Amino acid sequence: MNMSKQLAITATFVLLSVFPAISQAQNNAPDAAQGQTQAQPQREDRGAAALANLNLTDDQKAQIKQIHEGARSRVDAVKNDASLPADQKEAKIREIHRDTHQQVEKVLTPDQRKQMKENMRENHAAKQQQPPPSN
Repeated sequence: MNMSKQLAITATFVLLSVFPAISQAQNNAPDAAQGQTQAQPQREDRGAAALANLNLTDDQKAQIKQIHEGARSRVDAVKNDASLPADQKEAKIREIHRDTHQQVEKVLTPDQRKQMKENMRENHAAKQQQPPPSN
């Protein structure tokens, strides 16, 4: 899988996991950036950072929230499907994340998409520089 697809999947998963933090990031973008300087930023900080500085309209926020809620229920349904083996569940969840990312991108303006991709690149680079968690 190439790096951009992997990055898009990772970012979408993070976004799905943390939508409540998105609106907070819009209002407190400097706070979200501060969270990234810590050794292990919280998921909310990373997910919110992908949509930070996009100046989303209230309508866009509502549309994105609806997209993420739908995706979350689809993911929950896959996770609770006892008839699927783990690898098939994982593949279906990745597919849902890709689809969700594409839906969110359609809500954004071209400039917002460009900024989101830049935010994701920065978040990915910052994550790569972090030391692995100690167990």
